[in-house]
Order: sequence, then C-alpha cells, then structure tokens
Amino acid sequence: MPFTAHATSPTITMPRVKAITTGSIPSFLDVILNFAESDTTSNLASQDTWLAQLRDKQGGKLVMYGDDTWLKLFPDTFIRVDGTSSFFVSVSGCSSRKCTVEIAVLRINRQDFTEVDNNVTRNIPSELKRNDWNGMVLHYLGLDHIGHKSGPRSPHMVPKQSEMDGVVEQIYRAIEMEEHLQSTLFVLCGDHGMNDAGNHGGSAEGETSPALLFMSPMLQTISKGFECPVTLPQSTFSYYTTVEQSDIAPTLAGLLGFPIPLNNLGVFIPELLGFWDEVLQTRPRYHEQHCEQLQFVETRSWYRSSCTGNGSRDSDCLYNLVRDPNDRTVDLTRVHLIWSHDVCKQLR
Repeated sequence: MPFTAHATSPTITMPRVKAITTGSIPSFLDVILNFAESDTTSNLASQDTWLAQLRDKQGGKLVMYGDDTWLKLFPDTFIRVDGTSSFFVSVSGCSSRKCTVEIAVLRINRQDFTEVDNNVTRNIPSELKRNDWNGMVLHYLGLDHIGHKSGPRSPHMVPKQSEMDGVVEQIYRAIEMEEHLQSTLFVLCGDHGMNDAGNHGGSAEGETSPALLFMSPMLQTISKGFECPVTLPQSTFSYYTTVEQSDIAPTLAGLLGFPIPLNNLGVFIPELLGFWDEVLQTRPRYHEQHCEQLQFVETRSWYRSSCTGNGSRDSDCLYNLVRDPNDRTVDLTRVHLIWSHDVCKQLR
C-alpha cells in the first residue's frame, strides 16, 4: 500500500529518523547535531520509540545495516550491526599525505555510490535465513549520494533505482517463501527527498515528499493493489495519499501490537484500518491507548472542551464514546478518527 509521507523541515537524516521512530516533531538543533560526528548527546536511548517497544516484546531483538546515524541515535540497541558513515568518500590518486578534505570530496567517484550500499546488501541473505530477530533496519545511502553528486536526473540514478528494486524483490520473495517470515511487515520509506539540484534540508516539494510503502502478503486481504507506475500528476509528487511521516510510529504500533511511543503526535493511517471490522467487535487495544495518550496531552494544553450533549463533536465527548466498550450505536472507527485528527490538529 503506497503513500507519500510528508516530511517537515529540516529534511535531513537525523531529525527525520527521530520523527519516524518517535512520532514526534524534531527541532532545528538536530540540524547541527546531524553533522557532529562526535556528538553523543542526541541519542534516543532514554526515549520511547517503536524500536524500544519492539525490543521490549518477548524475545525482541533488532539488527541494523547502513547509515550509522542509527547507531548514534540508538546505542546498544542492535544485536548485529554494520554501520556506514554517510560521509564515506573514495579517494583515488592521492599521493600526498597532505591530501585535504576538499580534494577528497572532489574525488568522489562511483565507489561512493556502490560501496555504501554493498555494505548493506551483503548482509541481507544471511539475515533472511535467521529467525533470531524481530526487527531489521536497512538504511541505504547510494541514491542520496548520487543526488548530491549530480542531481536527481543523473545517469547513475536509474541503475541505482533498479538495484534497489532488486533488493526489495529479494526481501519480499523471502517473506513469501520463508515460513519464519510469514507474518513480517516490510516498510519501505525515504527519510527525505531532494530538490532539483539533488540537495535537501529545506522545504521544497521534492525534499518534503518521500515515498512510503507497506508490503506484506497479508495486505492483500484489505487492498486490491494500486496502479504502478502512475501518470505524472499536476502536483508533481501527489502520486498517492499523503500522510505525515510521524504517522509511521503509531501505525507500526497498531499493526504489530505494541504500545504507541509516549511522545507520539501522529495518527494511525486510516487506509490500514481494514484489518479490523467496521463495528470494532474485536476492537484492538491500540485505539484506547491512542486516545488515552492524546487525552493526556490535550488536558494539559491550552485546548479544553467538554461534552455538551448527544451528537456533539467536542473532543471530550468523542473520547468518552471511544472509551465506552458497551456503546454499539456509533461507528467507533469513525469517531476515533475524527477525535484523534481534531486533537492532533489543535496540538500541532
């Protein structure tokens, strides 16, 4: 199921990873910390994230390959790692020990587009055969480096995209074939996009419109598939429904059955509610937890409301409807969505 995941500024890796894992909105201080290789103060070890929740489940173990930003943010979180610096460059023909960083950057070559990704891909086959983990993070850097080097229309871009297609197919085929992966959810997303020059960090449409894709054979029960490729829309990146990048965290919590991260401001993506019936006869605990968290934040903010009567859309009234398990006279799915979207809109 495809979406466009709106990424708010600053559109650089560290704050976007924070948004994806906590469901919160990072600060611009993270722009500085993103480039501070020696920084150890910006980690999320003490914060509630979906990684922490997944690891805390019985037998929860995580593995990670790729951009070492994840290792900085989540120290001592993964049982197996192979990190790659996002500043990796290949220097060739440098005979002098006085070769400067500036010269090194000028001499970036195709190795910078391949080695950073080969370090990730070479670990995939063995991990897909293992059954000792319940979460694997793969963060590829090649497309980003190509964009910085020569822009989104670089001749290196299409071959790299084809390479990534092969990786996606490899993982999805394993999910279909390997018995221990049958209940696996495969989420493909970008932390940010890029502008026409191949750069990012600002708020141009190309920078704030990364892709988001949920994949699993189990999704065939609620989706008949989507046309792909699609016709280029008038608004360049409006290919599919737009959601917030912060919506990933609560959606993962609902689908995988663990508590929503404490500081989350996102909402469950409505298109995935099809896993539960319309009247919520088997209403997941997720809905109640989400409402409890939003109610907690709302009652401590400037925005307060009260239930003024039957049919009221005041948030407290809708909250009580969602919390009442015996009231079958209302469509609780719709009430929950109205309530959570209204409260999130006020808090944002």
